[in-house]
Amino acid sequence: MNLSEKEIYTILEEKLPILSPKDIESFLNITTYHSKKNKEIVLSNNQHFKKVFLILDGTARGSIIDKRGNEKIIMIRSEGIFVADIMKIFADKPQRLTFKAIGNTHILLFNLKDFETLALNNANILLLYLNILKEGTVRLTYRVESLITMTNEERYIDLFRLNPKFLDRVYDKQIAN
Repeated sequence: MNLSEKEIYTILEEKLPILSPKDIESFLNITTYHSKKNKEIVLSNNQHFKKVFLILDGTARGSIIDKRGNEKIIMIRSEGIFVADIMKIFADKPQRLTFKAIGNTHILLFNLKDFETLALNNANILLLYLNILKEGTVRLTYRVESLITMTNEERYIDLFRLNPKFLDRVYDKQIAN
C-alpha cells in the first residue's frame, strides 16, 4: 500500500523538524516516492548516478557480493535515515552496494546534486545536509569503536538497547551477517 501525500508530508514534519512547510515542499520537489516490497532492490550496484534515499517507513539493507559470491550485509538502516553508497557519493567510485527493502519499505529517492543545489539556496536544507553528514560520521565512528571494543553479544545487546523497534523488522541472520 502506498503512502498518501499527506502521510509523506506528516512523516517529513516529524523526522525533519528543522524544515519549514515551504522547505518540505522544496525537498519533495526533488524527490520521487517509491514503495518497495521485501527483497526488492532500492538501488543497485554499478549505477552511474549519485542517488540517495530517505527511508520514510520500513528498513533497508546495503550489501556487497564478496569474491566467493556470498552476500555480505554492510549496513541496515531504518526509518528517518538518509541512505547512500558513500564511496559513490563522495569519492565518485563505482557503486558497490546494492540496497534492498526488508519488508514493505517506503522511500523518497533523489539525486545528491539536486539536494546540494537546493542546500546552497536554502539555509534550513543546508543545515539538514550538515546534520546528515554529522550523523553519518557519528554512526561510522560508533560502529568502528564497537567492533573493536565489544563482543558480538555486547553489540547485539547494545543495538537492542538503542533501537528495540529495529530488531522487530530485521531477521537475526541479517544482524549476525
